[in-house]
Amino acid sequence: MTRVRTREWSSTDYYAVLGVSPVAPMTEIDARYREHAKALHPDRNADPVDQERFKQISAAYTALKEPATRAAYDDFRARVDAGTLYVPPQAARSDPPRRVDHFAPPRRPKVRHPMPAWARQSIAAILMVLGVAVGLWAVLGDLPAPTNADTPIAVQITLAIVALKLLVCGVAVAWYPQLRARWHH
Repeated sequence: MTRVRTREWSSTDYYAVLGVSPVAPMTEIDARYREHAKALHPDRNADPVDQERFKQISAAYTALKEPATRAAYDDFRARVDAGTLYVPPQAARSDPPRRVDHFAPPRRPKVRHPMPAWARQSIAAILMVLGVAVGLWAVLGDLPAPTNADTPIAVQITLAIVALKLLVCGVAVAWYPQLRARWHH
């Protein structure tokens, strides 16, 4: 099945292009297309106007040769003529609109329950205490046994980075309400 560019349907009456009536049988459409194609084909006719006319006739034949495409084109043209092109086909009928007896409940915004201040401060304190503990461990404590790829200084640097991250997270949790107000202002 060939693809048809339907955006051209509104500007062109393909039946008029081929010179047939809208109720013409397929045999008549085939005969008219072949008649026009012989006269206007670019291999026989070098005139640019005739070549453009051949393109129009080919587009018309493409739209009308397949029954499904022809039915869609006829429906489209009928809706254009009736002025109901942008009304969905089921709504264009004379059926009365369906009555809706119920409505969806209105959407309510989600209620945010902020974390209690005591819980936030407790988490911040725990993170900061862990950060200080890891920092002290890196400086004063017995380090884990280094592997072949690690040196004691590499282990200390890694522990110092972990300590710094814990401290920064603790400060961020403690100052979260002020930071959020600044970010979302």
